[in-house]
Amino acid sequence: MIRKFFMPKNYNMQKTYLWTMLAGLIYAGSSFVMSMATTKFFGKEDGGIIALALSIGSQLVTIGYFNIRTFQASDVKEEYSFGDYAVFRIITTAAMIAVGAIWIIKDSFTGVKAIAIGVCIGFRVLESIADLLEGRYQQKGRYDVSCRGVFVKTLVFLLAFLVAFFVSEDIVIALLSMTVCYALSIIIIDGGLIGDFGGVSLKSSFKKQKGLFIAGLPLFTNQFLNMYIINASKYSVERNFGEATLATYNALYMMTFVVNMFSSFVLKPTITALAQRYNANNLKGFLNLILRQVAIILGLMIMCLGGAYVLGIPVLSWLFGIDLSAYKGALCLMVISGGFTAFYQLFQYGIIVMRHQYSTFACCIITAVITYFITPILTRKYGILGASASYSISIVFMSVLFTAFFAYHFIKEKHKNKNQTSGGL
Repeated sequence: MIRKFFMPKNYNMQKTYLWTMLAGLIYAGSSFVMSMATTKFFGKEDGGIIALALSIGSQLVTIGYFNIRTFQASDVKEEYSFGDYAVFRIITTAAMIAVGAIWIIKDSFTGVKAIAIGVCIGFRVLESIADLLEGRYQQKGRYDVSCRGVFVKTLVFLLAFLVAFFVSEDIVIALLSMTVCYALSIIIIDGGLIGDFGGVSLKSSFKKQKGLFIAGLPLFTNQFLNMYIINASKYSVERNFGEATLATYNALYMMTFVVNMFSSFVLKPTITALAQRYNANNLKGFLNLILRQVAIILGLMIMCLGGAYVLGIPVLSWLFGIDLSAYKGALCLMVISGGFTAFYQLFQYGIIVMRHQYSTFACCIITAVITYFITPILTRKYGILGASASYSISIVFMSVLFTAFFAYHFIKEKHKNKNQTSGGL
């Protein structure tokens, strides 16, 4: 039954895009729905706690992921075995738990806030495990299997959260219910599928683990810093104005996911295709695929910006139960930031496929430093609008840097191939 639904034999790229869309829609929408329901029906304070817990969890899960998923999915020649990736994920997830405990103690979180953050970290641990298995399906050319799994598992944990929250009216019980149901869905779904992809192995070597660490370090550093850049404005709002204001800011921030969500429908399925074209030395096809994605993202950003300008404020105000009429400018900045986040991710994929991930290190370091200094200044001075502006400045700046690095490496690769061809003649 599980194999029949999640691994149909009559799959194709069109169906893969469909499931990518559905999975991206429900996954990106899950945080939106959780924050919206909490804020609208139980107040800004609870909404702010949920927003903070989810933000810290998303920051820490980058340690568990170590951002090795793109590397794993593009490892079409299987330089590393699945056992190597599995052992590495156990190590990184353990590190994630340790850092999470330190974070809670360092920031002196107590009471419901501390428990909510702790449970969210536990939930992200499960996400780290699921990501490893979903990466295996994608690596083997069955990204549709990954997306089907993400769709069903997200639907399960989202429903569990909502039902538990409305029945108990307790954030902690809702988060615990969500985590338990997610764990069960991983056991049932992925436990029933992974055998068809070679099963789970924990065989590896120090040499392989060292290789993955070196290969993934720039990717992890970039992603961790990127998550800091994304969440810095939230941390600053909470620190300066409290959970209630954070709930208002978070309602606006949710619009960043709109462009990102739609862009992911066409971005993620292309990772393996980009790797295949690059490995086949088809640089023209590689670049054409990149440029096609740029055009799609640009079109989506313009469309979403128009929609946000006309309908964004009244719709979000109704959904979250908050008067957002004073924040139209901040909302438009959020939409633009979402579009540039998609641009940055696209060119990061291209750089990773070309295996120049260390060159992106400087991009994130420079942007993180800028974010560290401008975010608290703009937030304290201009409140929510200042936090939105600081976020937009950071994301646009980082996107420009990644685009420049991609262009540099692509042109260099093109000249290298041209010289090799001339030499061969």
